[in-house]
Amino acid sequence: MELSNERLSLSRTLSELDQEVVEFTRVLDSCDVNYVIVSGYVAILTGRSRATEDVDVILDPLSKAETEQLVSALKESDYWGMAMPLDDMYSLLSDEDRIRIAEDGEMFPNFETWFVSNDLEREALENALTVEFDDSQISVSPIELQIAYKLRLAQQAGSLNGKDFEDALHLYFTFEEQFNTEELEVYVTELGVEDYYAELKRA
Repeated sequence: MELSNERLSLSRTLSELDQEVVEFTRVLDSCDVNYVIVSGYVAILTGRSRATEDVDVILDPLSKAETEQLVSALKESDYWGMAMPLDDMYSLLSDEDRIRIAEDGEMFPNFETWFVSNDLEREALENALTVEFDDSQISVSPIELQIAYKLRLAQQAGSLNGKDFEDALHLYFTFEEQFNTEELEVYVTELGVEDYYAELKRA
């Protein structure tokens, strides 16, 4: 696993979850949708052993016509909206809500999807890390931003023992010799998680 120049190269057999993610993002790519995957799956992708029921996907805002095109492509690829119909996708996302998408008749894994809604999410989207598999690629949050973001979630939960801090710990020690420390510390300061970052380094 090698991280360099905004690219992460993985040479391993894809898990079932990885394959699900690749298939979903191929639909997004087919509609020229700009997206980034954030949160727990980034840690799982890079070797953390834990389960997850959903994959968080942030989209660049789409027009109504573009959303309808995406909905058609999702339906053709046998996806459905778990709680709300895919046909309601544009109205939901435009109202800053989220929609959960999964393979027809399935509940897990599901792709919790929404339009970018704040500066942090915009940062992840515009500086996405390209993950390269043998014959495919996906876009995920930059490692530095992901570590800081997970520390903020841990801080909000008031826990150094939960999955968010453990995700941050995994990413930190997995890429300690490869990520941009200065960039990480800028994010740490911006998100106000200096105390949790200090605990991370002491772990």
